[in-house]
Amino acid sequence: MSQKLVTEERLKAALERLLAGKPERINNVGKLSLNKINNEAGLGHSYIHKFEDFVRDIAKPAIEAFNANYDPLKTEHESKKSHGLNDIEILKARIDKEIRLKELYRKERDELKFINKNLEQQNSRVRLRVVI
Repeated sequence: MSQKLVTEERLKAALERLLAGKPERINNVGKLSLNKINNEAGLGHSYIHKFEDFVRDIAKPAIEAFNANYDPLKTEHESKKSHGLNDIEILKARIDKEIRLKELYRKERDELKFINKNLEQQNSRVRLRVVI
């Protein structure tokens, strides 16, 4: 079997896994795309575009059909349910994430204020030297 046929079979298998919602190499989040199929098949960057017939006849119609019925809220909820989390645990995890992000933002804000203060001091010193 030629290498091109083997690779095309890998692409078809990757597409089937993604449509079934059971990918092996990537996260099952977001809409379906050629890049996701390419990555799920384990191919290099944009390698899928070498298979014009596959892209035109198989992949693009499947992507359009999948994305037409795509509901981000449903898939996010199902993916968390598949990990065995109930609604309360999901909400607690979301709150914990928000708390961590707020702490990170506050830390970054404080660091930027400190950097800005130092830059203003340096600027003042340079202005004083130029005036004198």
